[in-house]
Amino acid sequence: MSLLQAISYKDPAGFVVKLEDGYYRYIAPDYALEFDHLSESGLYQNLVDQELMIPHAEVLLDDKFPGYYKKIFPQQLAFISYPFEWSYAQWQQMLLAYTRINQLSLAHGMILKDASPYNFTFHNDKCVLIDTLSFSFYKDGDPWIAYRQFCEESLSPFLLMHYKDPLWSKLYRGSITGLPLPFVSSHLPFRTRFDPFCLIHIHLHSRFSNDKKGKSEAARQGLNKEKLKVLFSNIAKNVLTKKQPLLKNSIWDHYYENDIESERYITAKTEVITKWLSEIRPDVTIDLGANTGKFSRLASQFSKSVYAVESDAYCVDEIYKSNTQIKDNNITSILADLADPSPGLGWHNEEKSPLLKRLKGEMVMALALIHHLCLSRNLPIPFVARLFSEMTTRYAIVEFVPKEDPKSRLLLQHKGDIFEYYTEEDFINSFEHHFRLVACHPFEKSLRKLFLWEKR
Repeated sequence: MSLLQAISYKDPAGFVVKLEDGYYRYIAPDYALEFDHLSESGLYQNLVDQELMIPHAEVLLDDKFPGYYKKIFPQQLAFISYPFEWSYAQWQQMLLAYTRINQLSLAHGMILKDASPYNFTFHNDKCVLIDTLSFSFYKDGDPWIAYRQFCEESLSPFLLMHYKDPLWSKLYRGSITGLPLPFVSSHLPFRTRFDPFCLIHIHLHSRFSNDKKGKSEAARQGLNKEKLKVLFSNIAKNVLTKKQPLLKNSIWDHYYENDIESERYITAKTEVITKWLSEIRPDVTIDLGANTGKFSRLASQFSKSVYAVESDAYCVDEIYKSNTQIKDNNITSILADLADPSPGLGWHNEEKSPLLKRLKGEMVMALALIHHLCLSRNLPIPFVARLFSEMTTRYAIVEFVPKEDPKSRLLLQHKGDIFEYYTEEDFINSFEHHFRLVACHPFEKSLRKLFLWEKR
């Protein structure tokens, strides 16, 4: 097998491979019965119609990988987000999608055979299953074979995010197979032992981890379909009751209402960006440092797709929740820190691609961001210019915030001015290595300026 299959090598039912014109999935002969039942029973179409699963088209087999049963061409998603790039509300939605898919599958004599959150992604902020080969047959009396994986890889991070801190999701960068249940049990608050949901699925379940013969009830004893449907309903009900993290500590709450310079500044900024975006109309806009998504929503009017990238988990939650209320939403929210982006993970560091390899567009917007990257995170301006040039194929809108700006002075108050080369002149010179300056707009009664750059 080619190293191209490092992205999908674990499932004997088939694999995903990137060919010249996109990603394809090859289906092994041993999975023929399950695949045909998925298609012919109506389950596949039901899931696609409810936007719980990406659609695919069957295409002619070729001689690249002989001996396979079928070859399909899934809907091509320009960006695949990973679990450590999801906010709390997105994790919650993934769990609800997982339980709903299982309930629908049971009605068709099937079940999801694994429970990895990597089988899901967010497209236009809808949580969709992207692994077509996740289904297996289920009959009364069979155990829920994915139960332990579900608790370790999907439920545990969500509970830690709820009871402790949303930043616990970042631990997924350290292990793509989830968190050991004894570890999770020891880190959840003591009071969760009096919550039947946490007690059953985490604390009692963790006791079986060191016993090779021991298994939980759901895994050891088979359940009939009706009891399993009740179990999935109970899980969904408990997940829904945990509406938000118990810890709320965002520095960006009410940012535009309370912290920005003036209403005149926001109005002028909106007008300029509207003019530039309406003239360019990029296919994909990446809004870096999206905050609560104000300008992501503006960009969505002139772009086919928008990626709202923000490092504050609470802001991403707010963007995501707003997006789910918008009909035909084309914004996907992403939790990511540009100064510490997610790396390649898994086998050969290719199983899960680095964020910066996945995040590409025709337009990059970085509004009121560069001073945070340079003055807070100590990134030299040439680093930032190169990063933006690697993300965009055409344009960049960048707002320069000088050291004299009140927000910059706040960032420097405990560090002192150690940034000799953070000036507008340095900014322009650095960006001109990668871009051509198209337009510059200063703001009245403000030190900030907007720059429109075109890639060389």
